[in-house]
Amino acid sequence: MIDANHSEATGHLLALTQLAPFQILPAAELTLLALAGREQVVPRRTVLVEAGALPGALYVPLRGQLELSTLGPQRPPDWNPARLGGLALLGQSELAGDLVAPAGAELLVVDRDALLTLLEEHGQLCRHLLRALALQLRTVRPIGGPTFRALPGPAPESTDLVSRMLVFRKLLGPGGGGMAAVARLARVARDLRLATGMVLEPSSRSADLLVITHGSLRLLPVEGSTRLARAGEVVGLPQAVAGLPLLLRAIATTPVSALVISGPELAAAIEDEDLLCLDLIRGFAAELLAESTAQFSERATPEHVERTN
Repeated sequence: MIDANHSEATGHLLALTQLAPFQILPAAELTLLALAGREQVVPRRTVLVEAGALPGALYVPLRGQLELSTLGPQRPPDWNPARLGGLALLGQSELAGDLVAPAGAELLVVDRDALLTLLEEHGQLCRHLLRALALQLRTVRPIGGPTFRALPGPAPESTDLVSRMLVFRKLLGPGGGGMAAVARLARVARDLRLATGMVLEPSSRSADLLVITHGSLRLLPVEGSTRLARAGEVVGLPQAVAGLPLLLRAIATTPVSALVISGPELAAAIEDEDLLCLDLIRGFAAELLAESTAQFSERATPEHVERTN
């Protein structure tokens, strides 16, 4: 006879293997997530997260489907409301629409505090999840984008340690990665200066993190369209975190100043600094959510819904 608890646990694991970015985590770490959750059955038209609110939990469908109430053009084939809810949870971001179980659902629910505790107590889980997010962000935004910024514009001229710390604290967001992590990044960063027309060639090694403090670079990928990266923008962060090369050439269109952290230096900092890893998870998840929901900023209003406790 099959043990009911074993069958239930297997079902939880299988559901997590269908939900990005968790699906590529090792089985042992998926088991930790599954054990931290609880089953919940919700009736039809239940709103799990209201539009404009922060999710209080990760909702993984075991039976039934979730929907995000939005208006907009045809949704892409990989549209997955449960994934979007998970990204909003990890990114501490508001959802653009109600997360709803239109026909009711049986769910694995991992509360926000339980998930955060897991990430704080299990360093490898935290770092594997960060890499999974980095790989996704690299796929959807291979040469970065203007929303991923360290500064709103050019940095102050000074390049002393305090000025560098301010740059990296803004890059890491409100949490700041802990001042120890910020100071470490500031210490290992090196100055890069390029005259107009100078070229950075692609490399087969792990990408470096590049924060443009003055000037602009024309990014020329091997495939796809070019982009102009301006002062304040960050280039190569997902690739550096994932340990992958950044396959593009960059040409200085004006005199450029930048702060550079090598891929190995960044990897060592992430390995040593748990708060840095958590801040990057938050930032990457928020970027992925913004990328996935950019064209669905308006939401449909359900005719009638029931609120969960």
